[in-house]
Amino acid sequence: METIKEFFTLETIYLVSNYAVIPLWVMLLVAPNSKFTNIIINTIALPAIFACTYGYLLYQQFYNGGIFAEEAASIALNNFSLYLGIDQLSSLFTNKIFLLIFWIHFLTISIFVGTWIAKDALRNGIHKYVIALPLVLTYFTGPLGLFLYLFVRLIIIQKIRIHD
Repeated sequence: METIKEFFTLETIYLVSNYAVIPLWVMLLVAPNSKFTNIIINTIALPAIFACTYGYLLYQQFYNGGIFAEEAASIALNNFSLYLGIDQLSSLFTNKIFLLIFWIHFLTISIFVGTWIAKDALRNGIHKYVIALPLVLTYFTGPLGLFLYLFVRLIIIQKIRIHD
């Protein structure tokens, strides 16, 4: 029998993560108010799956062959070099595990924002066709989609509050 590490390769995690979020985005676009969408997206299961994946990757990054105590601190501190400039960020992303951790982070935040947009639009009576473009942009570009939704929301319901 294969070990977990042999089964969950970085490529497998990347592909499964990418393919797994597509149906979620389609549900948000096509049926944001259906019971099925609410059951799948508005539960703790989705964040738990992403968190476990994230945790597994962190484990792979910091527990490299049983040397956790000795090298983990230096690896962790080295990751903060990303704040020193774009070259340091670029060099940090040469590590495939760290790059995949970033990608899981991005997918998780994107689906959270997309879910918030869909639910906020329903709560404010904004039709799903109106939020289709902001949702698609949120999937691909994150902040641009969120900004477009907030702009559309401001025009339609004339409220700037987002903490309802």
